[in-house]
Amino acid sequence: MRHVPVLAERPEVRERLVLVDQDLDRARALAHAFGVASVAADYRDVLGKVDGVVIALPHHLHFRVALDCLRAGVHVLCEKPLAESAAEVAELLAAAEQSHVALAVNNTRRLFPPSRRVHELLSEGAIGAVRFLGYYDGTKYDWPSASGFAFGLRGTRKGVLLDVGAHVLDLVCWWLGRQPQVTAYTDDSFGGSEAVAKLSFTDGVTHGEVHLSWLAKLRNGFRIEGEAGTIVGSVYDWHAVELVSPSQKRKVIPLNSRIRTSSDAGRLVVEDFLHVIQSRRPPLVSGRDVAPSIAMIEACYARRHRFEMPWHDDWERIRYAL
Repeated sequence: MRHVPVLAERPEVRERLVLVDQDLDRARALAHAFGVASVAADYRDVLGKVDGVVIALPHHLHFRVALDCLRAGVHVLCEKPLAESAAEVAELLAAAEQSHVALAVNNTRRLFPPSRRVHELLSEGAIGAVRFLGYYDGTKYDWPSASGFAFGLRGTRKGVLLDVGAHVLDLVCWWLGRQPQVTAYTDDSFGGSEAVAKLSFTDGVTHGEVHLSWLAKLRNGFRIEGEAGTIVGSVYDWHAVELVSPSQKRKVIPLNSRIRTSSDAGRLVVEDFLHVIQSRRPPLVSGRDVAPSIAMIEACYARRHRFEMPWHDDWERIRYAL
């Protein structure tokens, strides 16, 4: 958990820090490792004693816990996805506004150097009107999991779209400056968490596609085609992005940033949240910022279809014939 080291390295924060986990032994072990004095088993027991809360829970718990905290007048930094539906996001935004507290979201990919540079280029009109946007992100899922929540064993039965897609579709909406309409969505779910997902979208001007995978490495890059050129970049290689002219002339744009790793971006989000609490200014990424992407994810699941799987269909025919 990268939030705890950043918070605990500040003495004035560490002395007021409370680690909350239903497994108190786990909470105590983490507290001992970082010199934190206080632990609790129920977040509701500390709401009247803290100024802010960082929510790093399984996805299906984000909404309920965030809502309780906001209604108690506590500033919230929530891991992505903020919620699982547009209605839940709207309820969280209303609670934050009513309590006059901040609702920040850890959508760190907005801070990644390629993401920021693409946003700048599109805002400057570097390639004109965007005609196509493709984003492809796939790796083998190897994060350690204490609960198995990501695989439908407990809680949500939503997988790579809700997890990685919360980042990717947020970038799509942020880059375009609007929420496109989902035109098709397929995945490999047989009732559990999907590990591979594909979607298509349009807004009448821009057409696009997103491919996601927990099972295998994809091209892990993006391509944005406009009337006056194309932007090409990598999801995980942050050295440069390329600007390609209609005549195929390539211009390499170096990315010089103090953010070199995802941990750097995560640190910036946590540090920003501390400043938000102290100064009551807007966070780097707010709940309102990510609302379009949550609505887009919800739209995908609403039109969910399983991939064509000829090998599976053939096996089913054989099985029922026996």
